[in-house]
Amino acid sequence: MKVVALTIVEFLTTLLIVYLLYYLFMISKYDKNGKLKKKNKSGFFYKLYLKIKLFILPTKNEKDEILDRGRKPKKIKEEKEDIKIPTEVEILIIKYNIDLSKINYKKLLKIVGFTCSIDIATILSIVSLLPTDNIYIELLAGGVLIIPVILISYSILGKYFKKKGIVKKDEKRNASNKRNRK
Repeated sequence: MKVVALTIVEFLTTLLIVYLLYYLFMISKYDKNGKLKKKNKSGFFYKLYLKIKLFILPTKNEKDEILDRGRKPKKIKEEKEDIKIPTEVEILIIKYNIDLSKINYKKLLKIVGFTCSIDIATILSIVSLLPTDNIYIELLAGGVLIIPVILISYSILGKYFKKKGIVKKDEKRNASNKRNRK
């Protein structure tokens, strides 16, 4: 009974931690249309970062740049406003033909992030239940389990999106289906 309770606590803890990390590093970067948010360079932490970087801990190259500010004109890099799509979302778009214009991009990222965190927590819980203390066997079991778990969860997610009507209607498939019916 203790093992089951420990596994449930481990599962929920892993789920929470992985989802929070995914949210911090992936979801919070995008707005609801899928474009990268512009960085707020007037905030307290950015100013603190600049003070530390330029005045407290400058390297030799940075000292030279500070001293040579008036001498060399710097080239201004233009930021690309392309939509950078995470790999998980790309897989869903390609395999299940998801239409990004029909869904809020941030909501899609939250759903995918929650699915990924469930996958990781499930694999961790299964591997922790193995009756072995050998780390190599646990790594091997986790490596073998990860592919089927991801495939199953993404197929469930694809069916969910088809049911909600977020999938693009493929005209080629519709035309071939009409020919076959006649």
